[in-house]
Amino acid sequence: MAGTTNSTNSKLISKGSKTRTRASALSLKSIHQKKTIVTSTDKTEIDKTSLAKDLFTNDEFLKHWNKYAKTLANNGKKSQASILLASEPTLNKFTIQYTLPTNLMREQLNLIKPKLLEYLRKNLNNFSISLEINVKETAHKKFIYTAEEKYQKLKEMNPNIELLKNTFKLDL
Repeated sequence: MAGTTNSTNSKLISKGSKTRTRASALSLKSIHQKKTIVTSTDKTEIDKTSLAKDLFTNDEFLKHWNKYAKTLANNGKKSQASILLASEPTLNKFTIQYTLPTNLMREQLNLIKPKLLEYLRKNLNNFSISLEINVKETAHKKFIYTAEEKYQKLKEMNPNIELLKNTFKLDL
């Protein structure tokens, strides 16, 4: 009975006394099955109180942080490695606080965050480590377009510009 088609989208597979249907990779049923598998694996809770919480120094932490960044670079993921090296992470007990200049960098770091935390937790033998990502966007450079804006900017830099303008009766 193995391999007989039930419909165009699924096949009957029999192993001993168990018979189950396998959905085609391109069917809606297979997409639904993949989603249920993902959600079921996400729901598994781990008792964090029973996991290791070894103490570690800031130097040990930074050594593993930089080692992971180097591993990413060696594997061809240079943009992700550069995000890890963009600024210095700070450690507050078991919470890593990392500040990035843009939201795009934060989104990219969130993609590798699970693997990064897994690596750090395993190598530092502390499963209480967490990562907080902060974004500190710098003010965008304001461009000066009009003659009045240029004059005001020059006046801020050198107040004597006002005296020069008045002495020679200049206009903008």
